[in-house]
Formats: sequence, C-alpha cells, structure tokens
Amino acid sequence: MIPSFVNPSFGESQTAVAIAFAVIAGALAVAFVIVAVQTRRDVPAERVRQVAYRLRPAWLGFLVLLLTGAVGISLFLLPYSGAAGAARSVEVTGGQFYWSLSPERVPADCRIRFEVTSADVNHGFGVYDPAGILLGSVQAMPGYTNHLELTLDEPGTYQIACLEFCGVKHHEMVRELEVAAGPCCSQGADCP
Repeated sequence: MIPSFVNPSFGESQTAVAIAFAVIAGALAVAFVIVAVQTRRDVPAERVRQVAYRLRPAWLGFLVLLLTGAVGISLFLLPYSGAAGAARSVEVTGGQFYWSLSPERVPADCRIRFEVTSADVNHGFGVYDPAGILLGSVQAMPGYTNHLELTLDEPGTYQIACLEFCGVKHHEMVRELEVAAGPCCSQGADCP
C-alpha cells in the first residue's frame, strides 16, 4: 500500500528523464548486439585499432554532450531559493534539550529565514509540516549561525525537532511553531 503523502504520478521532468534513459539504454543494447555479432569473425588487430581510434573522438564527444546536457538541465531543477530574500526572520537557538524561537508565530505563504545556532553542542534543526513531512534541516552549531529558508504554505502547527543525537533527552527536544493564516509582511512592518 502506498502512503497517502506519496504522489505516484510522474512530472514532466521525470518523464523526460525516463524517455532519455530508455533511448540511451536501447542504443547501448543495439551496440552490444552489433559487437556480439561481429565477434564471430576473425578480424586483424590493425583493423580493430583503426576502428577504435576513429570511434574514440565521437564517443568522447557524445559523453561530453550527454554529461553537459544533464548537468545543464539539472541546474534548473535544483531546490535552491530564488533571488528574492526572506520576508521574515526567525531566530533559533538550540540547547540541551530545548529550542528557543523568536518569534514563535509566523504567517503562512511567506518566505521564512531561520537563523539557527546552538548554546552548547551540535544539534540538527529539522522542520516538519502538520502532516509530519520533513521540509528542511540545518545544523545548529555553537558560535556559528546557519540559515534555512522555507516557505511554510499551509497554516497549522509545525514541529521543530533535533535530528542529531545530543544527549540523554535528545528524544524530548521537540518544539512547535505556529503558522497562521494572514498576510506575508516584511521585517520591521506591523507583522503578526
């Protein structure tokens, strides 16, 4: 049985990757069949060397184009945020065995920048949506501030949990963050 939060349908990018994989796999299968058929004949070594040296630049060019295309296409699919900065900041401090958040309530559909640090040891700061799905995580380290930007789409109670074993009560290091329906406003404005 498939869990309710798993979407089994393919998107456009997954379909394109599946088609490209099928075409490349089919081409390789044809190449292997051709090589297998030709191995039954006795071919002089000089002839093999000539064909290999003639095919080598074409094969290199194909691989360079394939890898360059794959990297180029994947750059558009990266999950990094756009150029727009976060509208709200939340200061987060982790300690054994608590999370301190300021503010404790943020608006929905607003880009939130979590500024995460630690008061004592390393902690793993993880944000879970109301359905229990991990939305993002970052390390909380003493003497250093890490940043995590997320858009919390739906109003509700989000869970903050420690994802790195930090001591005896690590399992109790959980905190709630309220995400309320309301306008997304910029830092310094009259925000909820």
